[in-house]
Amino acid sequence: MKFNRLILSLLIAVAFFILAGFVYYYSTLGAVEVITPDEGSTKMESLSPAGPANCLIQMTADFGLTKKLVTYPDIPSPGDFMIIEGGPFDNPDNLTLAFDFPGALSQQYSVGNLIYIIVGISCDTEPGLYQLAFKKGIGEDPAAGETVLAKNIEIAPKEFAFSRFSMPADRTAGWTTARLEEDREKVRQARETTEPHPLWTDPFISPLEGRISSQYGAVRVINNNPPRRHVGLDIAADEGTPVVSTNRGIVRLAEFLLSGGNTVIVDHGMGLSSSYLHLDEMAVEPGQWVECGALIGTLGMTGYATGPHLHWEVNIGQDAVNPEQLLDGDLLWVPPAYVSKMVSEKVN
Repeated sequence: MKFNRLILSLLIAVAFFILAGFVYYYSTLGAVEVITPDEGSTKMESLSPAGPANCLIQMTADFGLTKKLVTYPDIPSPGDFMIIEGGPFDNPDNLTLAFDFPGALSQQYSVGNLIYIIVGISCDTEPGLYQLAFKKGIGEDPAAGETVLAKNIEIAPKEFAFSRFSMPADRTAGWTTARLEEDREKVRQARETTEPHPLWTDPFISPLEGRISSQYGAVRVINNNPPRRHVGLDIAADEGTPVVSTNRGIVRLAEFLLSGGNTVIVDHGMGLSSSYLHLDEMAVEPGQWVECGALIGTLGMTGYATGPHLHWEVNIGQDAVNPEQLLDGDLLWVPPAYVSKMVSEKVN
């Protein structure tokens, strides 16, 4: 009997210390002021970190906690994006993320003393081992460039489709280099204009149901011109089929472009955007808030297209990533909130 009581006492003590550790860890995350644009109200709520994944390198935080660099998915492929969670850090605003493979970074987003970043991996990245590293920011600090936390990652090989086809010459009749450059600049500015925090609150959805007519990342030769990579996902359906926003965001562009035809670009925050090309009609205008599943237009074949289809493109900054990965729910790892102010990150 005494032995059983001793075991019970030990189990209670262990449970107490585990519970105390969780309370202390979450208390360091701080709180954020959440703004709901639909209602215009504010409230204070605590944000918790995303769930754990594979962590290869750990270092001890200045205030006694263990720093972790978490990535998801664990082993990405060329063309994918990765969710990065790092911390807890005592000064996250003074850190930058570096990596040694071709890719793109979203804006850095802090929740308490945790950092969240979306990293896009170029389709042209060779498979192999690479490194992610949080480094101290540049400046007069003598420790600038010093690695605070690092992790080795593996990028798996991936094969992309190849196709060769012809397009009628009259599809580009009247096009000029000047007009094409003007359109590119409009797209660049639209994708550069973004909110510093995530705008999504729900899982991402497909903009329409249909047949995949051209895969993301496919290498295509059109009219015997040099090969070019297809940076979106083409979905074919009947002309006039409703096209909806893959998630909530702000419309940054809704305009006819020579190549894209009627084109809508929606900003989802942190530098993540979705684009909808070749629409027959557009149902939104620049500056408009759209919810997940909101109508943004109807399927068409405007611009450089020979049949009704949607060219659905997802970008981190100016760099395209795999649109289908949005549907896997990976971005739900980033705490979805309208963050206007970070409060104290340190434990008093």
